[in-house]
Amino acid sequence: MTDPTPDPDDTTASPAESPVTDDADGTTDTADSGGRSIARYAQWAAFGILVLVALVASLQFYFAASAAVNEFVTRRYRPLFRAGFNLVVVLVAATGISLLVRRLA
Repeated sequence: MTDPTPDPDDTTASPAESPVTDDADGTTDTADSGGRSIARYAQWAAFGILVLVALVASLQFYFAASAAVNEFVTRRYRPLFRAGFNLVVVLVAATGISLLVRRLA
């Protein structure tokens, strides 16, 4: 007959203590953790700071490119160059927004 008492040397975990995988980032947390870890919040904070830095750098690049058009392109062709540059900026931004919406949906 089998012994109904559990073996103390058994290393398998019960279902309540098994690790749970978070699908969003692939990390594992124990089922009783209940909240996000400090490391997760630090990653989001770093992400926010990097997005802010990228936004400032993008704006500075945009204004520097506009100044370069003013400097190197004659008055006659400036509106065409500005329109082309602005069109490229809008297309790149729309592509990035489209990719982010697809990932989030």
